[in-house]
Amino acid sequence: MSGAQGEAAGAVLAALCAAPGEADLPAVAARVAAAVAGAEPLQSERERIADLYRGLIESRRFLPSVPILANAGRSNLLAACYVIEPEDSLASIYETLGLAARIQQGAGGAGIHFSKLRPRGAPIRRSGGVSPGPLAFIELFAHSARVNERAGRRPGAHLAVLDAEHPDAAELVRAARTEREAMAGMGLALAASDAFLASGSPLLDEICAAIVDSGQPSLLFSDAIEAANPEPELGRIRATNPCGEQPLLAGESCVLGSLDLPAFADAGGALDWDSLGRACEVGIRFLDDVLEIARFPDPAIERATLRTRKVGLGFLGLADLALLRGIDFDGAELRELAGEIARFVCEQARSASAKLAEERGPYPAWRGRGARRRNATTTAIAPTGTLRLLTGSSGGIEPLLDPVRAIALGPGEIRFVDRWLEDWLGPRTRDRDAVLAALAAGVPSSELPKLAERDRRLLRRGSELDARAQIAVQAEVQRFVDGAVSKTVHLASSASAAEVRELVLFARGAGCKGVALFRGEPGCAPCALPERRSPWL
Repeated sequence: MSGAQGEAAGAVLAALCAAPGEADLPAVAARVAAAVAGAEPLQSERERIADLYRGLIESRRFLPSVPILANAGRSNLLAACYVIEPEDSLASIYETLGLAARIQQGAGGAGIHFSKLRPRGAPIRRSGGVSPGPLAFIELFAHSARVNERAGRRPGAHLAVLDAEHPDAAELVRAARTEREAMAGMGLALAASDAFLASGSPLLDEICAAIVDSGQPSLLFSDAIEAANPEPELGRIRATNPCGEQPLLAGESCVLGSLDLPAFADAGGALDWDSLGRACEVGIRFLDDVLEIARFPDPAIERATLRTRKVGLGFLGLADLALLRGIDFDGAELRELAGEIARFVCEQARSASAKLAEERGPYPAWRGRGARRRNATTTAIAPTGTLRLLTGSSGGIEPLLDPVRAIALGPGEIRFVDRWLEDWLGPRTRDRDAVLAALAAGVPSSELPKLAERDRRLLRRGSELDARAQIAVQAEVQRFVDGAVSKTVHLASSASAAEVRELVLFARGAGCKGVALFRGEPGCAPCALPERRSPWL
């Protein structure tokens, strides 16, 4: 990487991932690979496997999540995703608050399920008073995340989840519209059952109106999530991690890593499937080894996590791959390509986990339900908001949202340029800088200068794309993924609450496990680095 891409990657690496004395990605990769390969049971194999891990990371073909890059061989707090749940008592609420702070300290994020808390105004026998309700405590958790941000390297990124049938659900919806400052640092989501979606409840209209105004709350489709629960005997899954890619039982955590698709492709976007398959196998082994060396912020989380050994291997750069192939992001060809890639990655990941089960044994909770694997889940599609800055690629399965942007980092700014886009522009325009400047300014694709009409169409971003087609891509990938798919559906600025309602029901019918929608202008994205986002399912 060179130029703006290399400068951006280096700045992000230094700010979020590098240990003292580490000047570049090779140094970070060497530390991480040596630490993770230390989990290998055969000492004679550790150096060879460490070389495999180091090579994949250093090449940027595979990158683990930021907690692993930052903490492996150091604090070893390595999980990115958590779900936690306070009981309906003051002691449990404050214990959970402390746990959320420790998770944030390790660069992780937690989905926090608040539905066990009694509604506002309910009597409290012991004190003779009344409950302040879940929303008051959600505000407390959000404030704590903001305070802890001042002492940490990464902002708080937690998610408050409340069942749509909870008596205080409407208060959470109103807070999404009117209490944005108080809720900063905390995403908001409602867990909606099929019965709720079909009930005709006026609350669904309020939810859709709030989404139009603020992009929140997101919706988790609780029945779809539970239907994919690999071990329902252990309990019902009621929440996801903050970005929505991993549904988890209360008290579980998960480790993540992602493959950069265009790094496995030639200049025309043709994938080297053999290399991608080998990287999948190494990636699953890496993530399983991560669980072996990981420390956890609480003994109960350690027990719950190692009981199912959930990992999430995913990919990023789908929009870049579409660009290299010259196909529309909201067309049928892209949807089919996304499904083909998801099927392949998931098959390879499950096969690798099955091989590890033969070598090391299945996850402890396995009792014959489903295939015999080392990991209860193997795949999840994360938003990769930070990893994309290290690879110079588009995030997750998102379209080209902001391929050129200035990012606040520390006291100054860095300039990020999607490296695949920059190379692609070379033979297509005589003034690449003018196109990049227009993209950075959020100019609609139809007005981009110095480009042919077809090339401008390929650079449509966010709200310029058909919303249903975006959901269809998400649903096609979800067909194969064990966990979930982090994705924001970008809407035109003219989108109404009625249109949002139609899209919510379409997403459930298409097979998504949840949906997050954001209304904005072309080139406008719902997040920035440092990341503070609602769940992107």
